[in-house]
Amino acid sequence: MYAVFLFATLAGSQSLFAFDDPAPAPPGSAAVHGTTSAFVIDPKNGSIVYAATSRGLFKSTDGGANWSPTGLTAGVNALAVDPANRSIMYAATSEKGVFKSVDGGQSWMESGLPKMEVKTVLAQAGSTVLAGVFDGGLHKSVDGGAKWSDAGLGEKYVNALAFDPSKPSVVYAGVGGGLMKSIDGGAMWTKMHLPAPFARTVSIQPGTPDTLYVGVAGGGIYKSIDGGQNWKAINNPKQQIYVVNDLRATDSAVYAATGIGVLKSTDGGENWTPVNNGLPANKDIRSIGVDPSNPSVLYAGTFGAGVYKTTSGGEKWEPMGSL
Repeated sequence: MYAVFLFATLAGSQSLFAFDDPAPAPPGSAAVHGTTSAFVIDPKNGSIVYAATSRGLFKSTDGGANWSPTGLTAGVNALAVDPANRSIMYAATSEKGVFKSVDGGQSWMESGLPKMEVKTVLAQAGSTVLAGVFDGGLHKSVDGGAKWSDAGLGEKYVNALAFDPSKPSVVYAGVGGGLMKSIDGGAMWTKMHLPAPFARTVSIQPGTPDTLYVGVAGGGIYKSIDGGQNWKAINNPKQQIYVVNDLRATDSAVYAATGIGVLKSTDGGENWTPVNNGLPANKDIRSIGVDPSNPSVLYAGTFGAGVYKTTSGGEKWEPMGSL
């Protein structure tokens, strides 16, 4: 469940690789928000939300109404929580490697891969952590981040990681060459026959974990119902999806964060409807977070326009407190 709802892996960027951010605000002008790349929502208390941004990690204890900075000020691309201990968290940062917290995000320490731009991170029970690095492949730690080794994926660009909530040993990696799958927790990998390169984001449907959704460079969305063996393109030809930054699947809907706003499908991706009421005019949405205890509650992270929240499955969005 954690991989589906809590771990936003790669939320994307204007260029496919660089972690971009709005220019600093001129003196005397209104503050400019950073890019919000991922959300983590506590599965037992939906009021506790973490927002990973280009200006550090922020925490809210009131459902996004107010945000406080944590001790991590490096740009954060992704965030993972140990499924066996929610106090242990790992942050993938821009050009500063992986950071670790053992107190629920109150304090952070460097945890390996220094000077690397880590795009995605995944935590498994038993102190195993996987980290995908920009132009550096996949790295693995079996001791909670103290030591790292090459995971033998054989791909340089690792953009997204997700694991099957019913079988945590089944791991998917969105890479520059498409999609890779491991059935032994990342020890060995097999390339899936995804008919497109450069998988940017991967989402698993929680109730039927053999159903996968993958967003690729160029705006394509693909679906598999057999664990990645076969794929179907599910773009509506009447609605060009230009950039897919993030995908979040629930048991009743699929949400796509794109360069033209949020799209929603309630029929497994056959048809997509824009759900942008209340979102900013530029509608460049970088990330989606879904409350695992209430999938009608979602957060949308933007490129420089703050965080928005819906309690109605996207029918209406409201701006949240300033980050």
